[in-house]
Amino acid sequence: MVRFTIELALRDKFHSSRDLTKLNYRLVNLHRNENLEEDYLLHINPGGKVPVLTSKSLPAPLTDSLSISYWVCEQRPSLIPETHRATIQRLLSHLHRIRTDNNPNPAIDDLLARVDITPEHRRALEYERDRERKHTEPELDDEDEESMTGQARHLFSQLLVEYEKFNRGGIWIFGDDTGPTVLDAHAVVFIARLADIQLEDLVPVQMLLYANSIMGLPEWDAVMHGMPTVWNSSLGPVDQL
Repeated sequence: MVRFTIELALRDKFHSSRDLTKLNYRLVNLHRNENLEEDYLLHINPGGKVPVLTSKSLPAPLTDSLSISYWVCEQRPSLIPETHRATIQRLLSHLHRIRTDNNPNPAIDDLLARVDITPEHRRALEYERDRERKHTEPELDDEDEESMTGQARHLFSQLLVEYEKFNRGGIWIFGDDTGPTVLDAHAVVFIARLADIQLEDLVPVQMLLYANSIMGLPEWDAVMHGMPTVWNSSLGPVDQL
């Protein structure tokens, strides 16, 4: 989601900020638990997640895809036009409350069983373990109790309302005069992920056609290079992609 947001922000490089054009990327290999290494947990993201944005100009790293994407919007305000800001923020908040994978990482307990880790690393791992357990406990809020399926269907019903209201035969949710927004970036990736995990029946046909048209753009290919959103062994080692 972040990479596609950045790619859409760079569609017109003449109007893109220097901060966006100078970004560097570093792989954090989850298959090798690099997100649980001591330096990562202590100095980059105590939550042990990706993506993360670090910069000398930031008071602290941005440690989730939504906050990073909003930072991208600050560099390229057209991604979150004032006319639609409230709707975009509401729908993105809804999208990012939908959890498709709540499984705890068993590698945390394996690392905690070791005797050769520093006390600081142990405290950081225990923090991450407790945080994951808290997120897998049942919530009391009615909306949180709703299934992922129900939440996704509700989200797409709201997206479809905006699409039918503003699209008028264009590519983007709010129409081609408005152009791509951060909502397009996240919605298309979410639809692609659902398709990759065989849940595309949750997506209205109109929204599938919308996403497929955007996934035919060079900006999508620049991020995905023809690959799915979910890694599998047939793709080769992650660090060689």
